[in-house]
Amino acid sequence: MKKFGLGLAMLLLAAQPFVASIATAQTAPANEAPAATTASESEKEICKAEKPTGTRLAKKKTCRTKAEWDEFYRLQRAETEQMQRNDMAIKTPKG
Repeated sequence: MKKFGLGLAMLLLAAQPFVASIATAQTAPANEAPAATTASESEKEICKAEKPTGTRLAKKKTCRTKAEWDEFYRLQRAETEQMQRNDMAIKTPKG
């Protein structure tokens, strides 16, 4: 157990300069404005592989824009919340 702790401590110490260099490289200078998303970025198609229910091997490729994916996930969340609310209404004791 002591060897594991010692090894972990050495690994963390060895990685510290590397992590620090990444953090400083990713920090934007104060005089630069953050990059705004352009219309072309929101219109770019994003493709994702989806697994159909009932199969382990088949995958279906679905392509949508970022706005369409956002709307898709918003509707999925709303539908899930609606099902949860309906389930709780059924289980709520009356009287």
